[in-house]
Amino acid sequence: MTFSFSRDAMSFFIALCIATGICSAATAGKALSKDRRSMQSVKLSEPFDPNKIDGWAADDHSAALSAFVAHCKESGAQTQKTKASGVADAHLRMICAKALKSPAVHAKSFLEQNFTFHHVIDDGFVTGYYMPELAGSLIRTGEYTTPLHRYPDNLKVMPTRGEVMDGALDGMGLEILWVKDPVDAFFTAIQGSARVRLPNGELRRLAFAGKSGHDYSAIGRLLIARGAISTENMGMDALRTWLSNNPSQRDDVFRHNKSYIFFELQSPQTSEVTAVGGAGTGLTDLRSLAIDDDLHTYGSLIFVSSDLRGYDKSGDHFARLMVAQDTGSAIKGAARGDIYVGSGAEAGAIAGNIRHRADFYLLVPK
Repeated sequence: MTFSFSRDAMSFFIALCIATGICSAATAGKALSKDRRSMQSVKLSEPFDPNKIDGWAADDHSAALSAFVAHCKESGAQTQKTKASGVADAHLRMICAKALKSPAVHAKSFLEQNFTFHHVIDDGFVTGYYMPELAGSLIRTGEYTTPLHRYPDNLKVMPTRGEVMDGALDGMGLEILWVKDPVDAFFTAIQGSARVRLPNGELRRLAFAGKSGHDYSAIGRLLIARGAISTENMGMDALRTWLSNNPSQRDDVFRHNKSYIFFELQSPQTSEVTAVGGAGTGLTDLRSLAIDDDLHTYGSLIFVSSDLRGYDKSGDHFARLMVAQDTGSAIKGAARGDIYVGSGAEAGAIAGNIRHRADFYLLVPK
């Protein structure tokens, strides 16, 4: 799978400022909701003819509906809170039940008959993320010295990243994994999950378990301000290279981002299961979307149309119906999304270069 990228000056500026934490999204327009109070933070257009949405007709609707149904089935009895978008988990489940009763349903017609389509009136932007694979050990050794921690259920005051680095969690028995490289640990926290290969060759899955609640600060912005990396060259690869090449300055930069992520290490039996998002369900490559979970209800369907091109041989721009299944500290705004690309080095190379403007269309159950 190969991506190619084209940007004008404005899209590059938006990509840069979002990636480095400089920008904030602005909303405008008319909110549409049966209860307007529930949607005061999400501005939507009036119902939109889906066949007038660029790319809707050409999408693989069956694949999108399958991802939606898989999420519903896997979520089981776990219900999701209705967020500011006003999309109710109960309504999504009713539509899912209809799809399960009619496995041979025509997906495009089914979606159009059960949802109304609304353009999210906001400056839309997408990035990409993936599930890395890293080497790790269940015990500390001379080679594996950087700890990752489970969520501290009984801790009343959560530490900042700097406080963790200074030993705030030491002696509590919270270490679940040790890795070789602090840079790997930092980027694993950004991605939120990883496959871990233990010294004996066994694969285990590292899954997101919670966050400290302290503010997320983009270290890329800090390095630009310091002149360490130019705005033109800023990106995941450049950031990782600088951190690896400047170990004496690395810890100071890490402390700038006070947010700290906690994990759970899953059993060997689940190591080959697809990556799991914040909703607790398996992610699907290029169909799962990380969203602002203060605004969007997990399980919601969102059609994303972007100037991101070349994700397949057609060369068409990215236009896919996606399932809201994950979130992230830097994902803020009604039209801000993180596209799950997949796992491994190739997916990581692709994900690190996705920084594109996009239009978001929220599907609201009828």
